[in-house]
Amino acid sequence: MAELIMDVKGTGHDIYIDPSASLDGSRLRVKDAGCSVYIGPGVKGKWDMTVSRGGRLVIGSNTTCESAVLVAQEESLVIGEDCMLSFSVEIRTTDTHAIYDVSTGERVNSDKSVEIGDHVWLAKQALVLKGTTIGTGSVVGTRSVAAGSIPPMAIAAGVPARVVREGTTWTRRVGKGSLEADDEAMKIVTAFQGA
Repeated sequence: MAELIMDVKGTGHDIYIDPSASLDGSRLRVKDAGCSVYIGPGVKGKWDMTVSRGGRLVIGSNTTCESAVLVAQEESLVIGEDCMLSFSVEIRTTDTHAIYDVSTGERVNSDKSVEIGDHVWLAKQALVLKGTTIGTGSVVGTRSVAAGSIPPMAIAAGVPARVVREGTTWTRRVGKGSLEADDEAMKIVTAFQGA
């Protein structure tokens, strides 16, 4: 089985990958200077991660993905605990290439942090753009483009993603017909309401 491929260039990086993380077939590129990477316990999946220009990447414990591209340039990209990313998910803090206002010379597309709360589900081919926050317990639908702010315990879908329902939660296993019958879902709701 393939192992994690690491390509680290530059100096002053702080990289921690928990020994229990299963990253076979993943790639981590860290370049320039002063970047930080934290990959928590129980993280699983095939990740393509690039951290550069002092960027910060955090993947919380027990977060999983089928395949994801993560780009943390200059800013922070934080994914909470127990998140689930499907196939071909992409999360970026940058447009990578600069765009300038010709009259002022100012850059108009600066990099911005991304923050994803705990227990968030990003469905197949979801795209999360720079400056986005996604609240705990939320879902971003298939092929949706998340930009801006999505509240906790909501479902957002579309291009751009819009909240289509609030007051929801989800579980990793097949549903049992009602919230009360699903002890995993009830734990999530109880934890969220107690926070």
